[in-house]
Amino acid sequence: MTSVERGKPAQKRQALPDQLRGFALLGIIVVNMPFLAVSNVGIWELELSSSSDQVVAFLIVTLAQGKFYLLFAFLFGYSLTLILRSRSSDGVSRYLRRLVGLALLGAGHAYMFFIGDILMSYALLGLVLFLFIGRSTRTVLIASAISFLLGLALLALVFFETLSTANTAGGFISNPGVLDQALRGSFLESVVGRANALPEALVVQLVINWFPALSMFLLGLAAGRAGLLSDPARYNRLWRSCVLVGVLVGLPAGIASAWLAIVPEDPNGVYGIAGVAVGFALAPALTAGYVGAIALLSHRRFMSYTEPAGRMSLTGYLGESILLAAIFCGWGFGLFGELTLTQASMVALGVWVALEIFAKQWLRWFAYGPFEWVLRSWSNLEIAPLRKLQKSDS
Repeated sequence: MTSVERGKPAQKRQALPDQLRGFALLGIIVVNMPFLAVSNVGIWELELSSSSDQVVAFLIVTLAQGKFYLLFAFLFGYSLTLILRSRSSDGVSRYLRRLVGLALLGAGHAYMFFIGDILMSYALLGLVLFLFIGRSTRTVLIASAISFLLGLALLALVFFETLSTANTAGGFISNPGVLDQALRGSFLESVVGRANALPEALVVQLVINWFPALSMFLLGLAAGRAGLLSDPARYNRLWRSCVLVGVLVGLPAGIASAWLAIVPEDPNGVYGIAGVAVGFALAPALTAGYVGAIALLSHRRFMSYTEPAGRMSLTGYLGESILLAAIFCGWGFGLFGELTLTQASMVALGVWVALEIFAKQWLRWFAYGPFEWVLRSWSNLEIAPLRKLQKSDS
């Protein structure tokens, strides 16, 4: 999401970041769906009896797992240059309040709807990102590379620790069955179940996600300074290179990750953790491919259909979890663990389409998405006007 300084005229909104956010919401719901609808064991440990479930799992790991939180992180860093066009004390205060707001929304999301929330992590990493706002672009890029290498080192440590201990735990937590049972209960029981599992889930996120995400934050900050997404046609050569990296490096790595995680017999969990390590280590390559492909297509009319959801991506991200929780948890329709992976995927795609349509209709009448309005009002410490000013109102 972007913001403007109060008292200054709004600049024309950049289309490509919104297109990327709208596309990323599809990847996010596909990756989160197994944990919200089927089981918290992790997709690589699901019992996949049908060929369609095996194909769906293979595609999720190949094309989506580990890729789209990086895209959101890149866009978060990119937006920082728009939020802090001037490093005034007022702008800094609003940015810090924004991070607090994200952390609070993330905590509510994690406890009430989805244990794999990324907003709390983004809020904490946003504090680190802020330390680089006054640094040179060269320093930012070096820090991005170092952060990514640290993330690779942590993944390697996890892999070798798994080899030495034969740890078979999957998913976010070591005892996913307990959380699965809690999600089949009342709303309070599901909250307690997530609260008990959340500390362990946050440690897993720290190990797997934080350093790569910080790397993408910093890369996005550098890209924002260059205005890389403001005029995509100027950088077609770069976008084509990104697509090549995605096809030649990211896609084969995703296939290898999916094969390791899903195909071999794996009683000790070694192949599974190797698949996770390979997938997350090389995920930025396929993420770059997605960015390049969407940038090259950004002028096409069909790409504009993803923009409304991208403009209210916070509402879309939280809305996906809220709707899936209502459909699958015991306090809702109680379908958790009752559908196959393929069937749950179809439900998730339906939710994504519904939210895309909702975003388009909502923004016909309102200036911000519901959660964007809450965050903006809190960040500015004033109630932001929600309804669009129609011609008849002037």
